[in-house]
Order: sequence, then C-alpha cells, then structure tokens
Amino acid sequence: MLRALLLILSLCISSTAVGAAPVSRDDPESSDPGGAAISTAVGSAVVVTANPRASRAALAVLNAGGSAVDALVTAQAVLAVVEPQSSGLAGGGFLLHWDARQQQLEVLDGREIAPQRSRPGDLLQPSGEPLPWRQATSRLEAIGVPGTVALLWEAHQQHGRLPWATTLKPAIRLARDGFRPSPRLRRSLGIAQRIGVDHSPAFQALYLPGGQPPPADQLFRNPALARSLELLANDGGPSFYDGALAERILAGMAALQTLQPGFRGWTAADLSSYAVVRRQPLCRQQWNHRLCTMPPPSSGGLAVLQTLALLERGKELTDASDPHTWRQLARAQAWADADRLYWVHDPIDGAIPTGALLNPRYIQARSAAMQASPAQRPAPGLPPGMARYPFALPDQGREQGTTHLAIVDARGNLASYTSSVETVFGSRHLVAGMVLNNQLTDFSFQPAINGRPVANRRRPGRRPVSSMAPMIVFRHGKPVLSVGSPGGRSIPHVLSRVLLASLVWQEPPARAVGLPHLSMRSSGLAVEKDPPLPWPVATDQLVLNDQPMRRQRLGSGTALLQWIDGRWQGAADPRREGTALAIP
Repeated sequence: MLRALLLILSLCISSTAVGAAPVSRDDPESSDPGGAAISTAVGSAVVVTANPRASRAALAVLNAGGSAVDALVTAQAVLAVVEPQSSGLAGGGFLLHWDARQQQLEVLDGREIAPQRSRPGDLLQPSGEPLPWRQATSRLEAIGVPGTVALLWEAHQQHGRLPWATTLKPAIRLARDGFRPSPRLRRSLGIAQRIGVDHSPAFQALYLPGGQPPPADQLFRNPALARSLELLANDGGPSFYDGALAERILAGMAALQTLQPGFRGWTAADLSSYAVVRRQPLCRQQWNHRLCTMPPPSSGGLAVLQTLALLERGKELTDASDPHTWRQLARAQAWADADRLYWVHDPIDGAIPTGALLNPRYIQARSAAMQASPAQRPAPGLPPGMARYPFALPDQGREQGTTHLAIVDARGNLASYTSSVETVFGSRHLVAGMVLNNQLTDFSFQPAINGRPVANRRRPGRRPVSSMAPMIVFRHGKPVLSVGSPGGRSIPHVLSRVLLASLVWQEPPARAVGLPHLSMRSSGLAVEKDPPLPWPVATDQLVLNDQPMRRQRLGSGTALLQWIDGRWQGAADPRREGTALAIP
C-alpha cells in the first residue's frame, strides 16, 4: 500500500506550473506562505472561520439575533461557495454544540456513509493490490453519501432562531452574483490540477476554464450551486435527501456513470435513508480541565486525549523553549496514532475500547514503554478487557480538504464544527454545482490482510474512520475553550500542540495558533518550515535518535475560542485565510 510521503516542493508557484511537483498524500494543501498576520477578535460573541467572507456573513447573522447554529449554517453554506476545496454541501462533518440554557453538550455525527452497493474491495485493482492513491481519489466508488446538509438541518431545527432560508441567503448571493477568487482558492486549483482533473469535464469547465484558474480580478460565479442552494432554502434540508434537490443529485450521479462504466451507482434509498447520529462526547479530565471531543468514528479525538494523557506523565513539559518538550510531544503523537489506527472503526460494528485506551493504568504502562524505548516504532497496545488482537494492522486514510470553524453567540451557545470533502476539491466531480467528496478513501483499501479483517474496512452503510476532532474544553462545568483544525492525519498532532500551548504553557490565543507544528509520521518527523511564529527551539535539536527529519510547510486551519477575563477571545490560523470577528 502506498505509504511514502510525496513532498510539495513549493506552494508559491504559478497556477500554470501543472505537474511540476508531486503532491503529498498527507499535506496536499500544505499551508499558505508565511508572513500573514494572525487574525484575532474579542467580544461577547465571536466567529472564527478559514475565510473572511464566511466570517463576515456569520457575524451578520449573530448581529441579527441569530444563534451560534444559525451562524454555523450560514458560514458552512458560504464556505461551500468560496472554499469548495475544503468543504461543501456534498461532504460531511462533526459538530460539538454547547447549549448554554440547557447546560448540555451535544455531539452530531454527519459523516458520509458507504452506499448499499458498496463492496469491500471497491478500491482494489484486479490483482488485489490497492489502487494508487491519485487514481482512487477520482473514482466514483470513493464518493460517500453526504451528511453535511442533514447535520446542519438537524442542528438548526433544534437551535436555530432565524428562518432556515434566511441563513442561506448570503451563500446564494455569492454563488449567483459572484466573488473574486482568493489567492488560496487559486493555489488550490493548481494543486487539483497536479492531482488530476482530466476525469471531470464539469470541474474543468467551471473551475479551470481554458486550463487556468479563474482570474483574481474577475467575478467567479457558480449558477448551478446557486440553484441548489435556492432549492435547499425553499424546501428545507430534507429536500437534499428526498425531494427536488435529491432528484438533481441522483440524475447527476447517473450521468457520471457514463464517465466510469461499471460503477454501480447510488439508489434513491441511499439518500433517503441517511440519518445524523447523536453520540455521547468523549471526555477526559486533564490539567484541571475537562476536554470533550468527538468519539468514533473519529479517531482524532481519541488520539488528542491519549497524546495529552501520555504527556501528562511528564511533569517537565511546561517549558516551550526546551527541545525535550517537543521531542516528547512527537513521541506521544506516534504512540497515540498506533492505537487509533488499529482499534477505531464505525461503532455500528460493535464497541470500541475508547475507555480502556484512556484508562490511567493503561496510559501509565504505555508512557513507561515510550520512555524506555524512545527509538522504538510503537505498535498498538492491548488495553484492559481485550484478550487478543482481533484485527489486521492497516494503512491509514487521510482527510486533506477540510475546514474548521468555531462560533460563540451572546447567549453563550458554542459550535465547534469540522467538515470535509477529503482530498483538495474532493473527487473533483461535480453534481448540481456541488463538489462531491471522496471520503470513502478513508476506509482501508484492503478489507483484510493475511486473512485477518481490518477494523476500518469498507462495507455498506458504514462511516469511515476520520481524523476530524472538534473540541470544547470545560472548567468547573463551564466552557472555556473551543478548538479544532483541518490537517488530515495530522489533526490530532496540531490540536495536541495547540492545547498544550493554551492549557500548560498559558499562551494567549494568537500565539497558541501561531506557534510551529511538528508531526510524527511513519517516514519520520515532519517539522514546520517558515511557521507564522518562530520556533522557540533550534529545530536540529528535535531529531529523535536516528530517525529522519524533514522541514516542510504543514497545513492547518485552527479556529480557537477562549474565555479570558470575562470575554471570549478568538484567533484564526494564518496558515489559511482565517478570520476572527466579534461583537463587542
């Protein structure tokens, strides 16, 4: 299975330089060039998203009396228009919502689902070997039944204060009347060309007319998406799954079958049967705070909590200027990854030992093993209650086209929301103006290895394991921090570093998001090149024994909210076009 990292030589390239550089499976978006200011805001209500248009539209909703969920619906709809490389209506996501009146934390799972005609070997070659990654990203079998609209609708039905149609108006205007493409959107189109777009004439016609991204100084319009948003506004969220919009989606999927003969397609039942799942948050007490995140099918939330638990064993990790702190962080990332890769799957197939994997005695044993063998490549552990290893050890899927936003309204309601279409622009297939995800590449391509099943194997009706990990942190029962990020398989690496900075190093929000990242991977240690804020240590001191180290741009898009001195402070990651805005 493809495991090697392919480097992006540079993202500061002309959009015409197609095919000049390989694209990393881990970091295809990478990050924007350094030097951008860190956007911050302070107030009674704050919005942080990865795009200034989305942040402005969401803030306007809050100013009009809307709730955090109203603003979330608006922001996600706008992002579907202006940031389609990362998320959209035909993707999926996870939401943590804090209801201030009910004092209740809710978790909504809007992850994509494998259609009923799926087969375990859909992304295998006739030889039985996995398809090459690039080829797999464009296959129709990679497209999961989307959950984004169902999640937004369900959240709005319970927590919305403004009419549903009102929340979609800003996105409709942008899609219909046009907007000037941002530098990041144009760079992302260059990356999409390198990954491959020849399989999708519709994508090329809309986003790459004449083989070039839309000019930065001209309005870009997506009338088909505007029409889809209008149908959604008029008919409500259920129309996406069983209505006029559903008919457009199914007709579009049927038309795509002519581009890939042999694809078995979706049925109307695949759409109409989709349902959001309400789950119990995964929480752990840590550093005098209660950290809550997304449970499986997210593996990212478990990995963040396990990474921090392993670090908590080291009492000397309070100094960000000590290289030992960063080396310990890298080791803990790797040990947490070993467990999440092996044990996590769709909970529909049975219990996952998340509690046992966070058991203090288990963590203590893992921490001791980590300290005793710093050069050891970690294997998954056997947590309490598990008598054997039931699965094969697979490779891991990655989300790359992902976004995160964080919103708090004046009533204290919080939304921490991560959504994705997977690879940059998902599958690069379009239906009804919407970018279609390719999230089913997050299943293990091989359903079994040497006769043993892989936990995260593809089967009908299952949700693939995800690295997305929106979080809300509590102190004395009150929310004091909300955070999340894109970043593919590195999402828990990013978030564990941000939380370490916020909760242990006591850094303010701007520094917490701007400090450098590092990510421990199977090929060695990836260390951020040209981070927004300088490294507090010499990076050549971060090498773990004889393991290789690579300096490269590391993509993230952290959105952070923190309660400080009686007000909410927000900070947006400058590695994207992140923008924080507030109502005083």
